Amino acid sequence: MLTTISLITTVYNRDRYLAQTLDSILAQTYPHFELLIWDDGSTDNSIDIAHDYAQRDDRIRVMQSPHNQGFPQSIKAAIAATTAPYFGWVDSDDLLAPTALAETVAALDAHPDIGLVYTNHLLIDEQGNDRGLGRQCRIPYSKDRLLVDFMVFHFRLIRRSCYEEVGGIDPTISCAEDYDLCLKLSEVTEIHHLPKPLYRYRRHDHNVTNNQVEVIRSAQQAIQNALERRGLNQAYELKITPTFSLRSKPTITPASTLPKIAPVSLNPLVSIVIPAYNAAPHLQRCLRSCLAQHYDNLEIILVDNGSTDNTIKIAQMVAQSANRPFHMLQCSERGANQARTLGMDSAQGDFIQWLDADDELAPDKILLQVLALTQQPEYDIAYGDWHWWFWQNDDCFARLRFVDRPYRDFLLESLLDNWRPPHSYLLRRRAALRLQQLNAWNPETTVYMDREYFTLAVLLNDRFLYVPGSEVRYHRWALTQVSRQATYLDRVINRKRLFRRFQDVGMLSQAEKLTAQHQFLLQQSWELWQPTFTLVEEGGFRLFQTEQPEPFEITWQQANLARALLKAPTPRTLEDYAREVMQVLWQEILVELTQAGVMLEYDLIVDKLAWRIGSKTTNAAIQAVPEVSSLEVSLHPLLTQVPLFTPLLSEERFVVQQFLDQLRRDRCLQPVPL
Repeated sequence: MLTTISLITTVYNRDRYLAQTLDSILAQTYPHFELLIWDDGSTDNSIDIAHDYAQRDDRIRVMQSPHNQGFPQSIKAAIAATTAPYFGWVDSDDLLAPTALAETVAALDAHPDIGLVYTNHLLIDEQGNDRGLGRQCRIPYSKDRLLVDFMVFHFRLIRRSCYEEVGGIDPTISCAEDYDLCLKLSEVTEIHHLPKPLYRYRRHDHNVTNNQVEVIRSAQQAIQNALERRGLNQAYELKITPTFSLRSKPTITPASTLPKIAPVSLNPLVSIVIPAYNAAPHLQRCLRSCLAQHYDNLEIILVDNGSTDNTIKIAQMVAQSANRPFHMLQCSERGANQARTLGMDSAQGDFIQWLDADDELAPDKILLQVLALTQQPEYDIAYGDWHWWFWQNDDCFARLRFVDRPYRDFLLESLLDNWRPPHSYLLRRRAALRLQQLNAWNPETTVYMDREYFTLAVLLNDRFLYVPGSEVRYHRWALTQVSRQATYLDRVINRKRLFRRFQDVGMLSQAEKLTAQHQFLLQQSWELWQPTFTLVEEGGFRLFQTEQPEPFEITWQQANLARALLKAPTPRTLEDYAREVMQVLWQEILVELTQAGVMLEYDLIVDKLAWRIGSKTTNAAIQAVPEVSSLEVSLHPLLTQVPLFTPLLSEERFVVQQFLDQLRRDRCLQPVPL
């Protein structure tokens, strides 16, 4: 008699993928299964899709939770609601290969001593494109190795009697419940690896946890529990690295009686490179943030650039008590980029962390990004979220938090100057070396240094990975900061040179990939311009230009842009006019909302701005940090300037810049000699 299998799919707002998942299950060559679809309080069309499939196939049941209770509770309840001797689960955005059940049930039937069989898994993207074999299933299985590497991944078929013997899912281990279960099963039964890719694991923006710190903590708890069950907690201590490792505690137990646990293969060194020039007021805070990192294996390289204050003395004082390797170098050539290049020449790390001497890293920043890049080797550079602190006379009068996101077109965002602090990134060594060979920290560049560096990284085809929760702190101290001392003309000349370089590199490395939007931005004018038109708003919207016999008919949104342009300071480049136009419109909206007595909320202002310009959505979220007192008063002066000096609103700026370029081509803007 053929063994019946219980399959479980828990669902929470997966209407985009659920039908594909269910189709893959119903396409199994082994037909003797029941499928329980457990809906965990979805608010989209998931439950309707589930019921539709249940009406078509009597092997399918649907159960629904009245509210979202989370995956651990859902899967535990769903398993309890099934009865077959073998069971497994398929995530509601993944796919099961047609022979997955047939091949795994055969292994359990033939070997009663095996309580769990697991397969290889392929990674796929949102569209279902193959992205290669998953990392976990490449690691050889052993009971001891499982303590530091979770290789028992999808697809898993489990013998119910073994599951019940270990007490099932522990919902208190919220982000590593399956890891905890596999550790417990490894203690009472054999686990068998079937090295065939019978599961397709989908990666997309909505299935990556937003709290990787909690994932690490949950996995740590699962490992610690396993050590205690095995009586090894006194012999080993857990060390958090990108994977996990165990190191021996001092013991008199003969080494031969202790389990042989394979050392972790990945514990990469991170080099933090800090250029410093007269950084005494803020250096200690910066260095303390490095020493407070939860990631252990790092070195600090401070490159002094000819400081005349106490920078060296402060660095030496911190180095004396440092718990990490701390190197101090002297750079005889003046310039932050020269110092960065010297620091990179000395760095030994597998990863490179750039950091200015007046900024800070959050304690989990490096750990989260190393972990993410280790788990996803196809990416070259990680980036995360950041806080912007505004200072005046040593008092922080306001704080903003910028929550970033992944981008479909990172090159477009870079060319639009969707900026983030350079220390929000973490680079693989290979990426940093490619950039070093290109002289990306260009000694001739004195402003827009990081814009040049990271735009070149994109043009070199480096792939960027967003790591939510990996945060840094960026400080705006005063106009005395070096990058703010350059004249406007210096800034224009620098950008003109930068974009000539971007064009050259882009044509060599990405010629076939460059879209019309990329080309538009790469070839944009860096001349200075001033308006030469008159806007008439009676009976429609028209632009009059003295050299043109007929006026230009424009839309209401374009009239908003033209009106704002006439209020902007002149002359400017088109890129800067786009920012100025945004600021004028932003301030108009602020005045309207204030006069109406409406609370100044960022999302509301952004929605009104997008509607007024004629675009759709913004590309990032900004949040007021809860510590800010007198929220409305503190935030108002910052909101007044937000479009001018932040990375937000790139989509809107692009719409504005396209309109401005059309005005240039229609001779409604006149060039001004540099």
